[in-house]
Amino acid sequence: MLTVKRRTIAMYLLPLFTAVAIINLYPILYMVTISFTNKSLFHLDDYHFVGLQNYQQALGSLQSDFLYVVLLTFLYVFVCVALFLIFGMLTALALNNPRIKGLPFWRMALILPWAVPSPITALVWKFMFHYDFGPINKLLRVAFGPEAGVPWLTTSWGTFAAVVIINLWLSYPFFTVVILGALQSVPQELHEAASVDGANAWKRFRYVTLPLLRPAITPATILSAITTFQMFNTVWLVNRGGPITSALKPGFTSYVMIYMYNKLFGDTGGNPKYGAMGAVAVLIFVILLLMTIISLRATNLTKEAQA
Repeated sequence: MLTVKRRTIAMYLLPLFTAVAIINLYPILYMVTISFTNKSLFHLDDYHFVGLQNYQQALGSLQSDFLYVVLLTFLYVFVCVALFLIFGMLTALALNNPRIKGLPFWRMALILPWAVPSPITALVWKFMFHYDFGPINKLLRVAFGPEAGVPWLTTSWGTFAAVVIINLWLSYPFFTVVILGALQSVPQELHEAASVDGANAWKRFRYVTLPLLRPAITPATILSAITTFQMFNTVWLVNRGGPITSALKPGFTSYVMIYMYNKLFGDTGGNPKYGAMGAVAVLIFVILLLMTIISLRATNLTKEAQA
């Protein structure tokens, strides 16, 4: 009887496992396989095994393009996630205040940046950052004179700041929703007890509220870091990974996904090197896998702390 039940369960699960194997596992295994070959557009059928050559090319030295791009991407992720957390926390604390008026309106306004498709948001912000016609520089000229204005999309740090601001606009509502939900689960009795003991507002936040928010903030932070690490469409639509600061290095916003796209379809001389890009994809996959493992371990640790 038990064997029949197991066979029945296996038959029900077989389509699911088959779909997962075809959609998820096969592309990963194929990418790993071609990363050890010289496969390119000109060698689709006659490619051969080259061992670790593609990986050595990607990680050949500290001056390699790939490591430069990874460092830029980690800088971008760190700045973005830190700002997500700060603005999400401030917004959630404001919305959690019982004296705030028009709470349904503010919640709807909060979700709006999150609900608008990111390509539309990127193009709108690209116009806002335009040096001559953008509203941001026009306001700066009104305030500081006709010569004022920031070259947002033509300088390295200007473009970096622009894409960070756009990503902040798109992503901080996620943190606000997560933190607001966690705030509403904090027992009010703890704050009252801390107030009786003489704790001011900052100490109540630091020693009462923040530790209780950590189980919600930690997974959200790591999940947002993984998502930001894979950002493509927003950065591409704003400046296509530019500006180019050196002929020897990619553009200052050429993060890993932009870098892979440019290498595969942009500067290959009409011969995309699938094997070399496969090696880069595997390295990125390993980085994201490590970030996912950290996320899972952090989630388990917070569960154990609550137990």
